[in-house]
Amino acid sequence: MSKVSAPRHPHFFVETSLETLQVNTALGNDNFLEDYEFLGRVLGKTMYESILVDPQFSLPFLNKILGKQNSLDDLKNLDPEYYKHLKSLRYMSSNEISSLGLTFETTISSSARYGHSTIELIPGGREIVVTKENVIQYIHLVSHQRMNVAGSRQTSAFLSSAHIHSNSHGFREIIPAPWVRLFSAYEFQKLISGDDSVKGIDVAGMMSVMRYSGGYHPSQPIMHWLWEVVDEMTPEQQRKFLRFMTSCSRQPLLGFNSLVPVSYVVFP
Repeated sequence: MSKVSAPRHPHFFVETSLETLQVNTALGNDNFLEDYEFLGRVLGKTMYESILVDPQFSLPFLNKILGKQNSLDDLKNLDPEYYKHLKSLRYMSSNEISSLGLTFETTISSSARYGHSTIELIPGGREIVVTKENVIQYIHLVSHQRMNVAGSRQTSAFLSSAHIHSNSHGFREIIPAPWVRLFSAYEFQKLISGDDSVKGIDVAGMMSVMRYSGGYHPSQPIMHWLWEVVDEMTPEQQRKFLRFMTSCSRQPLLGFNSLVPVSYVVFP
C-alpha cells in the first residue's frame, strides 16, 4: 500500500520518523484521488473480511478515519521532534521568538523526493510576525495545518468519494463511520494489523487450524519436524514465518481459529 511504484503511481503514503505511514501531502491533485479511493476500499475490504495486513498507519491518520479532529498533542505521534520544537516556543522570551524571524506561514514537506511548499496560516500570514503575544495562536495554527489540513483531500478520497464525477467510494462504503467511532486510534490499528506487542506466535494454536494437502497429514514425522522447528524459532523468526504463511507478521486478535483465509501446508 505504501510502495506502489509504477510511473503513474508514486508512493501514496510516506514513512514518518516513527516508521508509520502518513498520506503523501504532495499528491493532492485530482489525478491521484481515485487511487486513494481504491486504497481505502482495499483496507475496508480486508477489515470486513477479518484479514490482517501489515501497514502501520500514523495515529493522526487513524484519527481521521475514526472521524476525530487532531489536536496539538497528536502531533507528537506524527513528528515528535517537530512537536518538541514547536511546543518550546511557548516558553521562549520575546527576544528569543523575535530572533527566529517567524511569520504566520509554515513549510509542508512530504519527503525529499517531492520537495516542499510554503503555506500561509492566515490571509497575509507571510507579512505577520510571530511575537510573544500571538505565539500560542501560531503554534495551534501550525499544528492544525500539519495534522488536519495537509493531506485532507487525499484522506477524504481514501474515506469516500472525493470528486463529483467519481462513482466509486472509499473505505466508508464498506466500513461505515458509526462502526468505528467507539475505537481509539491504538485499538483501530490492532484491528487492521493485529497486536504488535505480542512476541512470537501461538504455535499450538496455529497447528490446530492448519490444513494439509498433497498427500500430507499432521501425523507424519515430517510435519512433526516442521512444527518442532517453528517452536524453536526466535519470536522474530516466528513472525517472519507467519508473514510468509499469511502475509501478516501478527497473529489474529481472536487467535488462529479466526484466521481468514485458512492456511495450508502444501508440498509439491
